[in-house]
Amino acid sequence: MISIGRGIRWYNNYQSEVDFCKKNGFDFMQIWFKDGDICINDIPNPKEQYIKEIGFPVILHAVFTPDDFERYGDRLLEIVKFLDMNEVIIHPVCDKANVPGNIEQLLAERAMDFSKKAKLKNIVWYLENNSIIDLFHYNPADIKIVFDTDSYVEQLLDVAHIDNYQHLRQVIDVKFPKCLHVAGKHFNVEHEHLPLTQGDIDYNMVFQQFLHGFKGRVILECDGTDEEIIKSKKIIDTAITFA
Repeated sequence: MISIGRGIRWYNNYQSEVDFCKKNGFDFMQIWFKDGDICINDIPNPKEQYIKEIGFPVILHAVFTPDDFERYGDRLLEIVKFLDMNEVIIHPVCDKANVPGNIEQLLAERAMDFSKKAKLKNIVWYLENNSIIDLFHYNPADIKIVFDTDSYVEQLLDVAHIDNYQHLRQVIDVKFPKCLHVAGKHFNVEHEHLPLTQGDIDYNMVFQQFLHGFKGRVILECDGTDEEIIKSKKIIDTAITFA
């Protein structure tokens, strides 16, 4: 079964984002977690309590350096369980001015330790592929290091982080994804997250030729007007119907 969610527009009121999702048939929202806290400014602390009381399903998207697994991993898993969720996303980042040569191996080791804790709590977690601007966990050969080391972690494929369709195929061949970020992107631009009505990515073709048989979460990760987001969802609805 495929469920479709969307990344929260952080500059909008939280309740208004929930209402928009309900009105337009989204199943859940993605919210960010960074430096040990949920990144929503307009809701009271404790934020996880407020989100739980609102009652609309969410998935946390944690921005982690390799060291953040140890700093904030336990708190992240505690919040996931508090919110009655069993899935979480981690987007790996690093200090671009000081990237150690063994960073992918370090990420693999941290991932394996985190997986042991997540498995004990029956939490599935997804590790997101980066774009070229992030300097690691972007090249398919490097991505393979993590998944060869840790069989528990699942892949989140960010389709807008690819350079071209060959790159897309290579990332999928490392490990078939069970969660997706989707957005528009021009192939001659290093990094974009546009509404799906813009850019070069043909999502009908992507689902038919590369993601046939996909079952899991699809997350619209693009800002835009209400109209652009609604049109983007219709593109995905059509693409998964005929895949």
